[in-house]
Amino acid sequence: MKNSRLFEILYLLVEKRTVTAGELAQRLEVSERTIYRDIDALSAAGIPVFTQQGQGGGIRLMDQFVLDKALLSQTQQDEILFALQAVLAAGGGLEEKTLSQLTALFHREGGDWLEVDFTDWGSGTAERETFALVKGAILARRPLSFTYYSSAGKESRRTVEPARLVFKSGCWYLSAYCRMRQDWRVFRLARMEALVPEEGSCPPRHPPDRLETPPPGGAPGVDLQLRFQPSAAWRVQDYFHPKQITRGPDGCLLVSCNFPEDQWLLSFLLSFGSQLEVLSPGYWRDILIREGKKFLAVYETGQAVSGLRAYPCVRGRGETPAGKNEEVLPMEERKFCQCCAMPLDKPEDAGTEADGTPSGDYCRYCYQNGAFTVPDATMADIIAFNLKFNEENGHPFGTQEEAEKMMYNWFPTLKRWRKS
Repeated sequence: MKNSRLFEILYLLVEKRTVTAGELAQRLEVSERTIYRDIDALSAAGIPVFTQQGQGGGIRLMDQFVLDKALLSQTQQDEILFALQAVLAAGGGLEEKTLSQLTALFHREGGDWLEVDFTDWGSGTAERETFALVKGAILARRPLSFTYYSSAGKESRRTVEPARLVFKSGCWYLSAYCRMRQDWRVFRLARMEALVPEEGSCPPRHPPDRLETPPPGGAPGVDLQLRFQPSAAWRVQDYFHPKQITRGPDGCLLVSCNFPEDQWLLSFLLSFGSQLEVLSPGYWRDILIREGKKFLAVYETGQAVSGLRAYPCVRGRGETPAGKNEEVLPMEERKFCQCCAMPLDKPEDAGTEADGTPSGDYCRYCYQNGAFTVPDATMADIIAFNLKFNEENGHPFGTQEEAEKMMYNWFPTLKRWRKS
């Protein structure tokens, strides 16, 4: 403790050259008597420190004295200050004091010449707090628990043995040994919530040399051949290594790369919109085509993502959606079967009453001659039928889970299933 205080006094004298015993005592939270004993200890160690009485006096260093820093060139000194400034910007706390001391030691002025911020736009203090908690757990070798969200939005509670913080591709990641998976995993800090340091300590483990870990089950990645329009050049150069990029004679950029096959890859490719063409493998072209059809279902037929206001425009069992040139009425003007939710956009889609007139509420598949075609059907039966139709026709309503959630939200509002 005393040695730390002696260095603190020395740094303050290097920075200010003259300071009173009272100022030092207040700064270091000790008595003035202790300060004078410390000054004697510095003097005995060969530091040219002395006291000067009278107005303007105090404890001083000789003007010619500087700490020996000959082992570091000016470039190296700048690199040390840069590194400390970067760590401080990333969420450090104690580094600010060290940065101030070394700035004085190296006789640098304008210590705010550099600002490094690794956090996302609009992230606020939450990301910094997460960084500080993860950093503390690593240094203390303590397990850490948190709620984690995968790239597909799947939620899980993890307890890990944190080993290393890594900054890559604009994001902070934690490399840690996951006790649930019994293997090394990589977690993105922005997807971590409710962090809790656990009791106990972590056994010594060496993290993998590379940030990437193999996909669960050892599934290999996929080799992709991609072609990008020249307008996407800036993003391509941001995401891919120059050795992966070849510029064609037409200005397009050809990229050869390998990625794990997961939901993130689908989202990544879709983010380029029409600026990207997948050349191979062919089945990834089919995947993007199916996703494109889902987009059309949202915007051309008025299907809402929540599933509460709309439904894809399915003309009948086994029939195709309305063609691109066919007029689709606004959602507010459309009618839906009050049993199965099929759109009633055409007169021939309607069921019939007992007198043969068209039904205003039900489709021809659910209602004929004034009676339900399956009178003892339940809402769950109708939803199960629609889910089967969804699966057999390429999931026009989204995945089975998405479609089921949408139907169970909407069907209780339909006339046949509405609670009286």
